[in-house]
Amino acid sequence: MPRKIKWLKSAYVLLVAAVILGLIPKYSYNDPDTFWHIELGRYMLEHHTVLHHAIHTFYGDKLPYIPHEFGFQIVAAGLYEALGWPGVYLLTALCLFLLICGLLQMAKISRRELGFREDHPLLLPFVLLISVWIYYNYFKGRPQMISSWMIVWFFVYLRRFQIQPMKKTAAAMIALSFGIANFHAGVWLVIVVFTGMAFLEAWIAGKLDKRRNLVFAGVVIAGLPNPGGIKSLLFILTVSKNDFNMLINEWQPIAFGKWDTSAITLLLLFFALTLPFSLYRKPFRYFLMLGILYLGVSNFKQNLFMWLFIPYFAGAFFEAFPWMRKVDIRLKPRTIRVALAAGLLVNCIINFTAPPAVNTRSYPVDEMAYILKNHTGTARPKVLAPYGSSGYVMYRGGDVLCDGRQDPFITDESLGAYGWTAFERSMYGFSDILPDIADYDKPEYIIVRSTASARLFEQWRKAFGEPVYRGRFGSVFAYHIDTKG
Repeated sequence: MPRKIKWLKSAYVLLVAAVILGLIPKYSYNDPDTFWHIELGRYMLEHHTVLHHAIHTFYGDKLPYIPHEFGFQIVAAGLYEALGWPGVYLLTALCLFLLICGLLQMAKISRRELGFREDHPLLLPFVLLISVWIYYNYFKGRPQMISSWMIVWFFVYLRRFQIQPMKKTAAAMIALSFGIANFHAGVWLVIVVFTGMAFLEAWIAGKLDKRRNLVFAGVVIAGLPNPGGIKSLLFILTVSKNDFNMLINEWQPIAFGKWDTSAITLLLLFFALTLPFSLYRKPFRYFLMLGILYLGVSNFKQNLFMWLFIPYFAGAFFEAFPWMRKVDIRLKPRTIRVALAAGLLVNCIINFTAPPAVNTRSYPVDEMAYILKNHTGTARPKVLAPYGSSGYVMYRGGDVLCDGRQDPFITDESLGAYGWTAFERSMYGFSDILPDIADYDKPEYIIVRSTASARLFEQWRKAFGEPVYRGRFGSVFAYHIDTKG
């Protein structure tokens, strides 16, 4: 090997590790959902059960809950209980490692399907670039961390199976279908759609034999044995009922063209640019293109799928740069895995050495410390807090009106003031009508954010009296029905 190429490859390895080191662990924490995921997982570990009802709410245990993410919650809570926040990052690091390796394999299988040499010098830096975006926007202590790599690897095995049906790839597909249904069942339907596309592909090509039919059926059947049953697999129908999900910003349409969505806009344009290179009159690619385009422009939550599958479409695009074929600085898969693992290991060590702290301005850390210190009695304090912070409140030891799970809190059992569900009262309540919401739900404490307008704060002060505590997140009102102003 020429010395110049050897040095280039060494620099390449260092670049891979450096990119991973740039994925700073502290930015994978403090998502509002992480707190209630951990709390639900702790409850299930303590009681040796899978939850089918909401916990730590104003309603006791009567609101039904669909356990569509129970596997993630148990694993995350187990790591948290054993090692604290750095333990949760260990799961993040493992998922990131598996995702990057899967994205590389996805790009390679795409090129193999089109008759190109599987590897290309631009694949690795492209996948790393995509992974940086995914990490900072989606890897925040949520089930997406696990389902992302599972979906990517399912897709890789599906494409390998279509090229050459083998027992190992079939078994991997079925196992991953089962895993997704038990770790993040809400996205399991994507697996069914991909399998349906492969079914049509095989039928059009005249390759739909008994073996393929059995494997495709096995993939679908593998998702059925999960604690939430069909309701978990069709969870999207629950949260989208009456457009309740549209009240959450992640589900709202993407405002293309704004500076804060510029990366998403560029991704969409690049996706369109790659299509002439990648479709090649192949039905499966056309079906997949339509599906990914639909998901990619729907909302921020589903836009993740476009980021996950852009390597599949971009693989052929790199053939537009023929001069790159002459620069053979491709790394062996084992070398890439070692570089990725090295970067993640260093981040893990740093994370354990200096564990992250919960952001006191984003979550009511000081406010809950005050409440827990001054609350009397053995029962958990009833705390009315904004939707985005209520998960932290229940994680710290309070009972809440509504947390980020949403589905228990859009049921008829939660109807209250103004005929709104608990979810709606949580989303709309921190406004002029907060006194009416408090009068109906009877909390013991109300936490309001410091970012509220002066006009609203003055109305709340007149209704509830002076705040008993002011912290970095906001203010705490002690609410008593018998002395309500």
